[in-house]
Amino acid sequence: MKNVSRRIAVLTGMMALPIAAGATVGAATANADPWHYGPVYRAESSGEGGQYLCNKAQSLEQASQSIVLVPCTNVPNTDVWYRIVVNPYNWGWSG
Repeated sequence: MKNVSRRIAVLTGMMALPIAAGATVGAATANADPWHYGPVYRAESSGEGGQYLCNKAQSLEQASQSIVLVPCTNVPNTDVWYRIVVNPYNWGWSG
């Protein structure tokens, strides 16, 4: 039981920083580049098919057992669609 609790605590700690950063910056992150910290990442779509591409990608991520923290959201002044996702199977690190 202790090992399970420790693993949960470690995973929660590793996810806390990117989730907090995404939550505090909020819609302002739509002006930033997509980011990827451990299992948490922010992806964007833009252009004419931005909403369709965002929703299609989100559906694929959910089908692959990813957790969508922020669903497809539009930032009107830039016409960018973005989402924030936790993918426990992808632990890449980039800024």
